[in-house]
Amino acid sequence: MDIVVSANNGETVLILPILPENMPELVEMWNNNTFESINNDINLIGTKGLRTVTLQSFFPVNKNYKFQRAGSEKDGWKYVAFFQKYADLRVPIRMIFLDDMQELSNMAYTVEKFTAQINRRKDINYTVELKEYRFVKVKEV
Repeated sequence: MDIVVSANNGETVLILPILPENMPELVEMWNNNTFESINNDINLIGTKGLRTVTLQSFFPVNKNYKFQRAGSEKDGWKYVAFFQKYADLRVPIRMIFLDDMQELSNMAYTVEKFTAQINRRKDINYTVELKEYRFVKVKEV
């Protein structure tokens, strides 16, 4: 399996070098509302909310591990710069999950939270929290 991140219509494309220990869970929520009535609670079904996903792993820094994904960058700081740059620019990123080149998921996300810490091996442990980005379609009148 591979996880590919990109931004700005393919301006930057990166393959995550080390897959998370457990594949990320895609969380889907609905905006239901519960109201208290005279006799019982009433649950009104709402619209679908924005999906979220959290990735947690590490970026190697100038190392090649045997379990590192083919085509990934050797310098982990490029990944840190990627997430910081597009979060600062307020540009959504795209994350694609591939299994044997079959696309399992391909969605746009905003970076909600990104943390990075240098570990004892001098690699970069990271956690990135992403939220689905829906492109707004404006009708012309």
